[in-house]
Amino acid sequence: MEHVLRPEDVIIHGNYEARFEPVANVLRKQVVAFGGGGAASVYLDGKCVVDIWAGDARRDGSKWKSDTMSICFSGTKGVAATAVHMLASDGLLDYDAPVAKYWPEFGCNGKETITVRQVLAHQAGLHKTVPLVDQLTDILDWDLIVQRLAETEPDFHPGTANGYHAVTFGWLVGELVHRVSGMDFPEFVQKRIVDPLDLDGLRVGGADGELDRLADLVGLPPLRRHDAEPLPDGYRAPSWLPRGPLRSLIRRGLTPANMTELFTHPAFWKACLPAMNGVCTARSLGKMYAALSLGGELDGVRLVDEEILRRASEVQMKRPDRVVLYPLHWRLGYHRADALLMDVPSAFGHFGMGGAGGWANPELKLAAAHVHNGFPLSLTGQMRTVMITAAVYESLGLYRGIRHTLRHGPLIELLPARAA
Repeated sequence: MEHVLRPEDVIIHGNYEARFEPVANVLRKQVVAFGGGGAASVYLDGKCVVDIWAGDARRDGSKWKSDTMSICFSGTKGVAATAVHMLASDGLLDYDAPVAKYWPEFGCNGKETITVRQVLAHQAGLHKTVPLVDQLTDILDWDLIVQRLAETEPDFHPGTANGYHAVTFGWLVGELVHRVSGMDFPEFVQKRIVDPLDLDGLRVGGADGELDRLADLVGLPPLRRHDAEPLPDGYRAPSWLPRGPLRSLIRRGLTPANMTELFTHPAFWKACLPAMNGVCTARSLGKMYAALSLGGELDGVRLVDEEILRRASEVQMKRPDRVVLYPLHWRLGYHRADALLMDVPSAFGHFGMGGAGGWANPELKLAAAHVHNGFPLSLTGQMRTVMITAAVYESLGLYRGIRHTLRHGPLIELLPARAA
């Protein structure tokens, strides 16, 4: 009879304070429910109080280790946003200045007045990726996509709506960092965030040199760590397929099979995609947010000026998003970071596809991060960091379950309050 894995069978590695047992329990349940493995980290008052990992990192059964890194998908946007706020803290960037002030080629075709604030708050109307791509592998060519973004037109009048810039956010913000700092984005992250904070695992671009540390993704073939064949130099649609949107997508390689091939290829991990392909340990991502939870400084290392951080974490709007529909209460590059059904207005961060991500809560001097390699597209899987977040607050006596929250609040705010 085949043994069925149960949460109590999952071995938790690492260290955590006893009161944070709920966090360990959630990690155990997630390993059972979604497969693979994962890690969680919690910082309180700048001290790491949870640093745990469990489960399998590879399809061959290799276990998750202390230094295992995994993709955090859109959790990468939190790193990109932090980089911009560091430049604002340096006095080199103004949120209300036009992007074209720093990136002159951008100022055309209706984008002349788009501000840095509008880009960070997903109000620039540049959320569509498909029109920028002639073939799938174009997304690996930074200069090509940045040039096309500079030449394109916004989809709506900037500032009048918000539409989640799921992929384009990375190029927009990354090129701003490049133009203002003079460093390409991976170099900036390494020199200004990773090295000063002594992070043991955080990369956005250049992760092809760390493939032996990267976790395979459940549901996809193993990463091609050695002797990978070159990616196709073009894609074709079947001759019998009629003209139309489907033929256009196939001709450009925008199919699940081609995306799977790309996501497991070293070229994807070498490329810099600050909206989606950052890799990290939970410990490293959590430590970056720990600095933000303490007003921008940790262990004598200041990332962001305290006043800049206050401005960066202010809610810009509460209307529903045109792309994801859910009201994300956009800050400047961060979104709301609630527990399950429980409103936590002082917290901000960024989560990604599959539910990896991190957040900071300056009111409580609290930060957390979660990464995993479980199947990323399941609907319940998107809630993984939300569930870890609930467990963090439960450990501190602030969250008492869904029923208590439904009866007593504070419930998450889904609709903006009507003006009096």
